[in-house]
Amino acid sequence: MMFLIALTIILSQQNVAPNILSAPENIIPCTNTVQDLVINVTSFQGTDQEKIQTALNMVPPDGAIVYIPEGIWEAFNLTAKSKTIIMGSGKTIIKRPANTTLPFLTFINASNFAVINITFDGQKFQEATGIYIANSTNFLIYNNTFKDISKNALRISGRSKNFIIKNNKFINANNAPLIIFGSPGTREIANFTITVNIIVNSPENGKIAIAFAMDGKISENIIKSSQYGIGTRGVSNILIENNVIDNCTSYGIYLGTQPADQGSWNITITNNKITNSRIGISRYYGSEPIKDVKIINNYITNNTEYDIQADFQAAFINNTLSSKQKIKILIPPTDFTNNKDLQGKLIMPADVNGDGKVDAKDVGIIAVLFGADLDSPRWNQSCDIIQDGIIDSRDLAFACRYFGKTC
Repeated sequence: MMFLIALTIILSQQNVAPNILSAPENIIPCTNTVQDLVINVTSFQGTDQEKIQTALNMVPPDGAIVYIPEGIWEAFNLTAKSKTIIMGSGKTIIKRPANTTLPFLTFINASNFAVINITFDGQKFQEATGIYIANSTNFLIYNNTFKDISKNALRISGRSKNFIIKNNKFINANNAPLIIFGSPGTREIANFTITVNIIVNSPENGKIAIAFAMDGKISENIIKSSQYGIGTRGVSNILIENNVIDNCTSYGIYLGTQPADQGSWNITITNNKITNSRIGISRYYGSEPIKDVKIINNYITNNTEYDIQADFQAAFINNTLSSKQKIKILIPPTDFTNNKDLQGKLIMPADVNGDGKVDAKDVGIIAVLFGADLDSPRWNQSCDIIQDGIIDSRDLAFACRYFGKTC
């Protein structure tokens, strides 16, 4: 019974995924007696693989907890069904057998399940994957460790909804260790929370990846020493907040789109700390529309190329950045106000002469150089505010819009 109480507490502490939270008992298997509640894998004969799979097969329609005690268990290609809580002791390790690549554990067309307190050790076998979940609803992945998994330590796909991924660690896990991936042209993955997870030392495409999904929250995660921090593609109604992203070799946060999908919209990126990466925030790929993006109150500094590469339309408000030189504007923002450098000075791209204000002098300089391009002897980089290689009406319009602003 303590297991059920613990799970209820975990769920009750969340503030999203309302279909789970409004009635958290829906994710808890309904059982009639305590004896039916817990199935200990040590009750069965055979190899580790056979013991665990037999226990999973024994879960009745009303559900049960499958308990895997402390120790190292060698298993993979396990399948589980609805109303199953798979729980370890906190010192339970499931180790991948040699020369295997299929997932450790698979849930397909399942609902009301959880995986808690287990370490999954992939032993760095190439192309080997972790947990795979498809077309499933109302589930929780909590307090697990995924280490040395070469591809997709946790992958959620298909029409999956109403789930929480919380307090997991991904160590030395590559190729999108935490990936939510729907189908282009749809938003059938929906209503999810990814929070308080840690990804560290994932240099090969390491990241939290969200694609073709909607109504999600990605918060309070830590991603360090990976290739990326958080990557999105074809998403809508997404909140990315309070994450710490450090020392990524490519983008800290990127937005992307894909052909056959309608683009991305209604994304809020707020109160994140993105440091010591190559580019803090940028669009990565795709030419479909990205709109209704708000980038607010972030601390984005000490990135080697740019803190912000604004190659998508967005509002940039109240962010702390390294300097004016660490901003590259390629598409005019819907708003660019109250952004400051590390000394607290306002960053004003339209202040082309650097005197701390946007006035007739700045507009006049741009007007005089109107039409100059990179090959022109009149070229002035600071006047190419929208950095497209030509001083034109877009630069002039930007300066006029912020006319009168002062540091």
